[in-house]
Amino acid sequence: MPSSERANLPRWKGQPGNFEIWFLVVLDPGGARAWWLRYTLFTPAPGAPGAPRATVWAAAFDSEASTPALALKSLHPLSDFDAGTPERFGIRIGDSELAPGRCRGRVASGGHAIDWDLRFTPESAPAVRRAPRGIDLLPLTTHVAHAHDDITFTGTVTVDGHRYDVQGAPGLQKHLWGHRRLEELTWLYVPRFREDPDARLEALSVLPKRGPVSPRLTPIYLRTARQQHAFHEVPGLLFTRMEVPRAGELLFHATSATVSMKGRAWCDPRTLVGYVYRDPMGWDVHVAQSDVATCEVELSTRAHPLAAWRPEGRLTSTVGALEFHAPEPLEGVRYIAWDGTHLTGPEETSLRAVEGT
Repeated sequence: MPSSERANLPRWKGQPGNFEIWFLVVLDPGGARAWWLRYTLFTPAPGAPGAPRATVWAAAFDSEASTPALALKSLHPLSDFDAGTPERFGIRIGDSELAPGRCRGRVASGGHAIDWDLRFTPESAPAVRRAPRGIDLLPLTTHVAHAHDDITFTGTVTVDGHRYDVQGAPGLQKHLWGHRRLEELTWLYVPRFREDPDARLEALSVLPKRGPVSPRLTPIYLRTARQQHAFHEVPGLLFTRMEVPRAGELLFHATSATVSMKGRAWCDPRTLVGYVYRDPMGWDVHVAQSDVATCEVELSTRAHPLAAWRPEGRLTSTVGALEFHAPEPLEGVRYIAWDGTHLTGPEETSLRAVEGT
């Protein structure tokens, strides 16, 4: 079995107090549209409120439309989840499925609907790593597998009856599982840059639990046509930082002995969709996401640690995704409730946000 399939195999064995997530990001090459798809399992911890469930989520982004972001979800009993077989990865929740090289599904609620039927390549690419070596040996509360990192999608997505033909759309697919949600997380993903078609960027800042003994980690991975910059590894990981100055904007910086990188990513706040995610113990995390974000990166280099920095060049994204997690809601973003399936309220006709992770 290819390593990407092994990375995707379900970890849930029927125990309470767990969550499991498979999600895909599909970025239209033109940059104006994107789609986000998510298949999840949830079981509350013993004594926590709520019932086990399976959920299918979908979000559609179109920065040029009058409604630039729409997100929906469907709630299912856990019995609607089919884990497939141990010999071959393939999961199903109701009529929605994810298998090697393909995914399809439908979510409809509140008078809106998102359907998808997509294939992606390569099917047997190895899973990749974007975190420090050995981190999986630690007793983590949340685990992540980058099952498919640099893939392209082909197929169709239909939003409220309008069919979009997807051709050569870059994206990724990840698998997450655990027994406690991360309290704070900021994520940036950029698989295409205008100046360097081979460049890829993924930046993450995570605080597992607020408090004096919980360190914040900010792994940043950048690959260009000339070099791979492993700021997600020690010692580079020790010299990274990230901040969110305002809703929908992200600043980040990373430095090694001979390379310095600083960047900015941002999105139109109207393209943020909001979701409420539930921890198995019963508390919530608010997640705001835009998959039509923009990013700029400036690189500087020097011959040795005592030499002066010299500009190396600038990278400008053609597509990108931004995500913000915190216990508090992001100002100006409306969120789909944990037990909701679409955005409700008097502002529904001007959807700016919807849904949760």
